Amino acid sequence: MGLAIGLLLGAILLFWLGTRQRKKVYAEYEDDSQKYTATTTMTLIKQTKSETQRWEDKGDGNQELVTDICYLPTYEYTVNGEVYHYTSRHGSDTVQKPGMQRTGYYEPSNPKNITEYQPQKPVLGGVLFFIPGVVLLIFGVVVLRNSLW
Repeated sequence: MGLAIGLLLGAILLFWLGTRQRKKVYAEYEDDSQKYTATTTMTLIKQTKSETQRWEDKGDGNQELVTDICYLPTYEYTVNGEVYHYTSRHGSDTVQKPGMQRTGYYEPSNPKNITEYQPQKPVLGGVLFFIPGVVLLIFGVVVLRNSLW
């Protein structure tokens, strides 16, 4: 009976954590969607090459040194006649040509605060807590039922 109660309490805890996480993700989305309301065209002016090396198992007991290359773009954009620069945190594994343009979403009261991606409504916020919560709930009910019969 103690195991069943523990499983049911674990399920309740996971449901609570999932609900809390979901509320947090939706609050961040609401904040971003109200913050980034203006758009501008950003022009790629340069890319910074970043290399990292790591050892990777080949599967036969040997390892090989692998080099990962990432290019971080720097954009230039203009808001109300003032020119700004933005270096992205979203790298690419391909070189892009300077002059390439994309839309930037910025905060009208602070044009330095810009992002490349329009805020997206969260789809899976908190789901990773709900799935194990359901599993614990089912096991808790089964264990409780078996201990009562």
